[in-house]
Amino acid sequence: MSAVAGLAGCSGSGATTFEADAAATATGDTGYEREDERTPTITREFAGQEVKVTNVITEYQKTMSIPLLGEAKLGVFTAFTSPQVKVAGQSFNPIGQWSTKKLVTELQSRYDSMNDVQKEGEESQKVLGSTRTVSTFSATMTVDGNDVPIILLVAKFKHESDIVVPMGIFPEERRDKEGTNIRTLMSNMSHPA
Repeated sequence: MSAVAGLAGCSGSGATTFEADAAATATGDTGYEREDERTPTITREFAGQEVKVTNVITEYQKTMSIPLLGEAKLGVFTAFTSPQVKVAGQSFNPIGQWSTKKLVTELQSRYDSMNDVQKEGEESQKVLGSTRTVSTFSATMTVDGNDVPIILLVAKFKHESDIVVPMGIFPEERRDKEGTNIRTLMSNMSHPA
């Protein structure tokens, strides 16, 4: 359940480069463990020049047991960062203009097993020193041939020189406990890490 990875594209060379700083979180007693950090790049022609953007994806996972599936890594928290890019006085980074709904839609389009995404609501939460809007979505994911109702908690905001997208995905039946854990992971974030 590697969230957000599909939002980045192919790499190139000989370009004007912009790199995001990594974001991380203190997991405390949430049960999530840091699994991976990736730095995918995307290259585009913009304002008459080639622009190379390097994003950072830091992923945490939690193994949990639910009926039908048994034990699996079903909890995921991703801290995704993407640089704010200005070239020739123009801003370039489509993620900066996207709503959380658009982010989840983009994620769904790259995630064959995610369906029926519905926005449930919004709440305010303190993340990286400021109050941020966190959106809640419900969806279903196919895991080992079984449809599993899931919850997504997503925020998107500018911090320092980057766009920061913290996102948590977990089974709906663990909504209360894992919702609290994901909110804790968001609150504990550091950037730059």
